[in-house]
Amino acid sequence: MPDEPPEFRPVLLEDLEIRWPGFRIRRVALNQHMPRVERFGEHVHDCYQVLLYLRGRGLQHFGGSSVPVGRGSLLVIPPEQAHRFEKSAGLRPVCLVIDFESDQPLLWRSTSMTGRDLARVERWLVALHQLGPVRSTPGEQAIPVASLLLRLMNLVRGYVTQTPNAAIRPGPIEQSVRGVIEATGLTANLVPSAVAASMGRTLDHLNRQLRAEAGLTVGGAIHRARRERCEDLLRRTDLLIGEVGAAVGFDDQNYFARWFRKQTGQTPKRWREVMLAPRAG
Repeated sequence: MPDEPPEFRPVLLEDLEIRWPGFRIRRVALNQHMPRVERFGEHVHDCYQVLLYLRGRGLQHFGGSSVPVGRGSLLVIPPEQAHRFEKSAGLRPVCLVIDFESDQPLLWRSTSMTGRDLARVERWLVALHQLGPVRSTPGEQAIPVASLLLRLMNLVRGYVTQTPNAAIRPGPIEQSVRGVIEATGLTANLVPSAVAASMGRTLDHLNRQLRAEAGLTVGGAIHRARRERCEDLLRRTDLLIGEVGAAVGFDDQNYFARWFRKQTGQTPKRWREVMLAPRAG
């Protein structure tokens, strides 16, 4: 695998020998895309890569496709698959990278991770960082490092395989908030305080509970529900952009476009163009 360019700042663990039947983790890095990242261009690796975006937005180009990515995007890049990241305006992206080998070809899908499990990943990364950046796992660090990485890989596997994983189901507070959002509908009147009132809680109390369980606020849950509904309508219907916005509570098309771009890094029109573009293979 080629050396990483100076536009990336890898941390955590390299030269790993963590194995389980059919797999071997080679490297775990937390990459921050630096200002000159796009100069790196298209590149390949000789192993599988899992990319989990923790911050920032952009486009990941691979396999003849351009996939919008943002916080929670989880991509699987096969060996020798050329790919390239294109940053959107805003925060500098931070991406968790797991390099691993597999004895058999994998048909793992790209998907997105929920806020609850993103919070778990971030806690594990803090724990790994506290163990100290090393190139392998010798001595007393071997067991705790291997334990954390296997838990991380098991969580990722639950998302990228076609088999549902009970570990990624939302908790009771998140389920309740989702239920209220779905029952109320994505109207202009759907605000965090109304969700909290429907559940018989103050907004501060509900936010604390939801943040502890899922790593997001009630407002974040509403934004996510609106974004997911918008993406579904843009992908599966021929509705005009203004009609999509109206369907999720935005009467002003320009405001809707700005909101959608803030959520995804792309305008609704551009997002639809990318998602509906012909894909290789």
